Amino acid sequence: MATQTRALVSRTIDTPVGPMRLIAHDDGIVLCEFDDRRALPDEMREIEAEFGSSPSKGRNEFTDQLENELAAYFRGELKIFQTKLAPFGTLFEHSVWNELLKIPYGETRTYGEIARKVGDAGASRAVGRANGRNRIAIVVPCHRVIASDGTLHGYGGGLDRKKWLLEHEGALGGGLFHAH
Repeated sequence: MATQTRALVSRTIDTPVGPMRLIAHDDGIVLCEFDDRRALPDEMREIEAEFGSSPSKGRNEFTDQLENELAAYFRGELKIFQTKLAPFGTLFEHSVWNELLKIPYGETRTYGEIARKVGDAGASRAVGRANGRNRIAIVVPCHRVIASDGTLHGYGGGLDRKKWLLEHEGALGGGLFHAH
């Protein structure tokens, strides 16, 4: 359902893991994504379809707050983001994203654990797809979801970034995890 009333603003910020695009409207952050993510053009089309317009270059209180929080996160000074989020997706995707938000900094969960939390133990692959549809990287911490054998799989920002983020958070526990 396209909404014409919320003006979308977009800005790109520099981070230690590369440039990130922030998009927000008056209700919060819609996108926080790696600028080189292959899915970004599709995500931009989805945003345009959802809101009936493309974002204009600019900023608002939510992009400013998230930029400051991300800077603090990368300095190791912030573990819990407070910026208001405004993701859009299916009910299942929202249920998965809400579970991701409950994974503490420095910890990981498996796809199966998230599937059980959303009420369908057999939905590990669907959880993986919902992770892939997350448009708010780092803040909605899909990087904290790993395979049941401890390996790192399927991160839209790239496995090197996933490993970097987990190491930054101290979640890799002595090299038990391997990227595949």
